[in-house]
Amino acid sequence: MVGYGASFGGDFADNRALVFKDNSTRISYAGRATMDGRPALRYEYDHPRGALGVANGNQSGFTAARGAFWIDPETLDLLQIDIEGYAIPSNLAVRSISDGTTYWRVLIGKRVALLARNSEFRLMYADGTARRNASVFSNCREYAADSTLTFEPSPAPQLPLPSLENLHVQPGLQLQLALDRAVDADQAAVGDPIRARVLETVGGIPRGARVYGRVNRIVNFNDQIPLPRRERPPPTPKDAAWGWHLGEVLIQIEFLQIEYQRSRAPFIARLIDLESQPGKRDTTTRSFGYLDDDAVVRYDPPGTASVYVSKENPVLGRGVIMQWVTASERGSH
Repeated sequence: MVGYGASFGGDFADNRALVFKDNSTRISYAGRATMDGRPALRYEYDHPRGALGVANGNQSGFTAARGAFWIDPETLDLLQIDIEGYAIPSNLAVRSISDGTTYWRVLIGKRVALLARNSEFRLMYADGTARRNASVFSNCREYAADSTLTFEPSPAPQLPLPSLENLHVQPGLQLQLALDRAVDADQAAVGDPIRARVLETVGGIPRGARVYGRVNRIVNFNDQIPLPRRERPPPTPKDAAWGWHLGEVLIQIEFLQIEYQRSRAPFIARLIDLESQPGKRDTTTRSFGYLDDDAVVRYDPPGTASVYVSKENPVLGRGVIMQWVTASERGSH
C-alpha cells in the first residue's frame, strides 16, 4: 500500500507477537510509570536475534530489537509498545529504526477488541536523511457475507449511472437537502452509500436533484472510550454543542457528487444549519463540531457533516433538513 518512503508492517500485530509470543524475547519489569496522567506498569524487553525485517532499495536484512511496553495495572490492557532496531547490518545503509504504537479498546460489531490507535515509524539512513511515517487507525468494522442460490432468470441490466462531468456548481447557493433513507448507526457502517435530494430549486439546480455520498464516521461515545484514559477529562468547550458527550452517537456523512440534468458535478459545500421539518422538531439531533484526539474541531471539511444523535435512537432521519452553501473549491470557507 505504501509505494515509496518509509513503511512498517508491525503496527497491528507483529509488535505484539514479537514481545509476547516469541520465546527468544527477554522481558524484565522496569517499575511503575505515568502515562498521560494515569498510572502504568513499564516493562523492558530485548530480542537479540534477527527480529525485524528491514529493506532499503534492493538490499534487505534483519536486525535485533529492543524497547519497552506499558500495561494498565487495573485492566492489564496494553497501552503502548516502543521498539528499536539495533545491530543493523552495514549493507542496509540504515543508521537507526524505531516505532511507537499506542492501543485502545474499539467496538467492532458486538465485541470489544484492543487494537492499535496510532503509530509513528522513524527511519534514519546512513547519510543522515530521516523518514517519518505517522499512522492513525480508525473506522475498524466487522465484515460478514451471505450467499443465495437462485434458479430464476437473471435480472435485467440496469442503466449505468451518469459519469462525473467536468462541471462546477455556482458558489454561494444555499441548498436544502434531505436524505432519501435514514442512517441508523446500529445498522450502518463506514463507507455505506447515502443519497439525498434537493428540496427547493436554487439557481440552476432544480428541486429533486440528487446528491450522492457515503457514511464517513460513526462513533458511539459510550462504547469507544480511547486508552489511555486521562486522570482529568479534557476541558469542556464553551459551546456545549461541541465536544465529547456520553449518551450520544456521532454520525458523520460526506457528500461527493450532485446530479442534475443527467450530469454530475463535485459537491463542494459547507453545512450551515440543521433542522427538523415543521411540526417534527427533534431536539436530540444537533450538529457542528467533534472531538479528534481531545481537540475540538469546530468546522467540518467541505461536503462533510458531523451530526450527534441520541444513543437511545441513533438515527439520522429523513425528516432532518440540512442547509448547505456551495463553495468554489474544497479549500474555501
